[in-house]
Amino acid sequence: MNDMTQSITNSIMVSIVVTFVVVGVITVGLIWFIRRSMFGQSRAKQDQIARLQATGHKARAMILSVQPTGTIVNHIYLRSVVRFRLDPIDGAPSFETEKTIMLAQTNMPRVGDVWPAWFDPANPSESAVAQVNSLTSDQIPLYREFGIPHPLDNATAAPPPAAPPPAAPPPAAPPPAAAPPPDTPPSAPPSAG
Repeated sequence: MNDMTQSITNSIMVSIVVTFVVVGVITVGLIWFIRRSMFGQSRAKQDQIARLQATGHKARAMILSVQPTGTIVNHIYLRSVVRFRLDPIDGAPSFETEKTIMLAQTNMPRVGDVWPAWFDPANPSESAVAQVNSLTSDQIPLYREFGIPHPLDNATAAPPPAAPPPAAPPPAAPPPAAAPPPDTPPSAPPSAG
């Protein structure tokens, strides 16, 4: 009986340890995912972005599509795959790339929006896009640097419509009718028909 009790006790202890290990691994995984989702990119990703902004080539990133993945954080942020066409400012050929980013559901970007971007010319798949969560006037210098019109920038707003051309001068009066030659009979008056 003693061996059987010892065997049951060992089984229970193993079950408890395995349960704690599984719960611990799941908890650590969730904490990592939530931390990454709520507090931005990892340190390595932040370093890559800083390097691209310092040494990369500039481009205008036009949004081609926004595909939500279904993951929602804090009932606000929607994880989405955003496809961009990068048009390098230096005239190099355009190329497409996609990023998985968290977007506020209250301010989803639209297809056709253009954001500043940087890329590594030796490896164009390595790029960073300046995600715009809301439009503010402090973004205007960055948008000007990339040649992107900013809705709050009066200097890049559409010019006012041109003044209409001046009215044409009235047509000149017709020259007076010449007198009929003396040997021709006078013409008949016009008919009022």
